[in-house]
Amino acid sequence: MQQRSRVLSTLLLGLGIALMVGGLVAPRFLLGDGRLPLSLSESTWTITDPDGLRDGQPAPVTHQLHMEIRNPSDVETASVRIGDTLRAGTAGTDFDNLVTASTWAYELDRVTGEATGPADVQLVMAMPAAEIPVEGAWLKFPANVEQRAYDVFDPVLRGAAPAQFVGEEEIAGRTVYTFRQEIPPTNIAQRYADMRNTLMVELPGDPETPEIPGPQIRTFLTHKAVRELKVDQVTGLVVGINEHVDDYYADATGRGIRNIVLYDGTMDRAQVETNVQALAGVSSQARSQAVTWAVMGLGALLTLLGLIGALRRTRRA
Repeated sequence: MQQRSRVLSTLLLGLGIALMVGGLVAPRFLLGDGRLPLSLSESTWTITDPDGLRDGQPAPVTHQLHMEIRNPSDVETASVRIGDTLRAGTAGTDFDNLVTASTWAYELDRVTGEATGPADVQLVMAMPAAEIPVEGAWLKFPANVEQRAYDVFDPVLRGAAPAQFVGEEEIAGRTVYTFRQEIPPTNIAQRYADMRNTLMVELPGDPETPEIPGPQIRTFLTHKAVRELKVDQVTGLVVGINEHVDDYYADATGRGIRNIVLYDGTMDRAQVETNVQALAGVSSQARSQAVTWAVMGLGALLTLLGLIGALRRTRRA
């Protein structure tokens, strides 16, 4: 009986000390502050509208963003590569359906999501990359997101526009905040130089004299968007995007002249849930601390019970 008691006390003492040590070192290994997990590797956002328009004609539209976390990445920063493609139409090849494509490579702070420097951006195939600043949040908000407005990057603007908090929900067991970004019609040619920002357009002539062509005017790429962003509250990672985008050429007064692409796109709910589930191992700092203290407390209790048992045996001896 004494032998069994001695073994039990020793086990309690050893287990208690192990739990206390584990609680002390756990914060070094557990992701408990919501920073972007390097294990995520890659994420995809696919936004579709089967009833969109391209060049004024019906066309199914797919806007896809794909983010990869690459080396070098460390405890503070992550190197990311974001592919941004917009396709519209039912042509035989993806190239024929391609409206725009760009690749953004930059380093971001794993906690705040802010770029630590300009992005190297490939805008046109076989052309050198351009350096473009990434302002505000894009696909990663600050960790422990608050219910307030955030500046969110728009790659067409090459700048940020505010997104307001509009709601909260639970998806796959995690809290998700929704933010709404509204970008009014914006003349992109006034923001930066690009060969696609202007277009000469021939206006219709007099129907009574169809042989005489109408006047030509210079038009300007104009971008309008309303975007709904679903954001994991702990990590700040965007898990879902719905967006209404209207890109067109307008005259100097802002009057629309020629449609480029118009769509009201949504993400499939299953893909949103997949993005949320990929974050299952990331907890908030408060939860991580609570678990750490609980483990250390249990360890202290077991250590105390083991010591009491050992002391009793010593006194009897």
